[in-house]
Amino acid sequence: MTKFFVRAILCLALAAPVLGAAQQPGASEVPDKADVLKFLDLMHAKTQMAQALDGMTKQIRLGAEQGFREKVPDATPEQLAKVDHLFDGLFKSFPLEEMEEAVVPVYQKHLTKGDLAAIITFYSSPAGQKVLNEMPAIMSESMQVGGEIGRKMFSAKSQEFDQKLAELVEASKKQ
Repeated sequence: MTKFFVRAILCLALAAPVLGAAQQPGASEVPDKADVLKFLDLMHAKTQMAQALDGMTKQIRLGAEQGFREKVPDATPEQLAKVDHLFDGLFKSFPLEEMEEAVVPVYQKHLTKGDLAAIITFYSSPAGQKVLNEMPAIMSESMQVGGEIGRKMFSAKSQEFDQKLAELVEASKKQ
């Protein structure tokens, strides 16, 4: 589940603004690396990725604490601190620059110079700037509500799985 959230957040952080792009550019229409990097800089891609990773770490930590409390209902503060410690710096060493470099060819594959110029124009506008300024709060709040839904679903599925497993064990004992 953790890998899923990481991939989902990174995809959203880097690709959400251009999800509608449908054409592949021809060789003469491929945006320069500098244009893509300008776009990523304008989008505050590194900052958004870092914030997304931080928010994800918090949500994973909450889920781990909840899971630990379910397994150890009388957990001590020291035990809970150890669970928290497992998540300290979980994504701190994530190679943001390497990720940025790696996505340049993806943008070059899917966007033309014209596409990128139009997108840059929008995000340079007041409305585009508002989207950029509000995006961290939108992502954070989305992570909170999504994390809660994920925890509830995981808890319910975990209980369902445990029940079915217990039934299988009981049925195998009867045979």
